[in-house]
Amino acid sequence: MDQETNTAELAIAPGVREVASEDGAVLLDIEQGVCFSLNPVGLKIWELLKRGCSLEQITDALGQEFPVARPQLVSDAREFIAALEAKQLIRRPNQTITKKSGFFENLLRRKRRLSAQ
Repeated sequence: MDQETNTAELAIAPGVREVASEDGAVLLDIEQGVCFSLNPVGLKIWELLKRGCSLEQITDALGQEFPVARPQLVSDAREFIAALEAKQLIRRPNQTITKKSGFFENLLRRKRRLSAQ
């Protein structure tokens, strides 16, 4: 994520669903069949991304809750956001989507093959 981490233009992928608890959250992209777990810090970043917060705002919010040096917070937040982008759970406008054959897609293909027999 080299574009100076402009998080304001990021959007949650349309097929992503979440289930949150005090222990974090689980994200499921129903289009890709991708599952991604978040610890409480990851959930906090996710919630701030959903609100359109900038990297600076995310870092400020994390700094208020966790006693960690700011450069480390920035680095960790960037790394986490890059991981979400790599899994295509968040996207930039006009981003080319690499269609992966996910679990649900494979299941549907198998069902169609069996039905055709």
